[in-house]
Amino acid sequence: MAELSGRMPYLFCFDMEKKRRITFYTDLNGPHEDQMREQVAMTPEERWMVFVKLRKMYFGLVGDPPKLPKAITVTRPSWM
Repeated sequence: MAELSGRMPYLFCFDMEKKRRITFYTDLNGPHEDQMREQVAMTPEERWMVFVKLRKMYFGLVGDPPKLPKAITVTRPSWM
């Protein structure tokens, strides 16, 4: 782990130009309100790109989901 030189450590983020700092909140609504403000400032395209990056990171960690068998089953209902 990297040594901290008296500064607040940085969080890893997707955009290397914009580094985010760790914020300590006294109330539990603080993080939610900050996240809502960030999302309101984003365009739908930017939000979609963030979602795609998060999904790619998640599947990179846990692996791709298994392909489920797809079949259409037609049965007679029990009430007929």
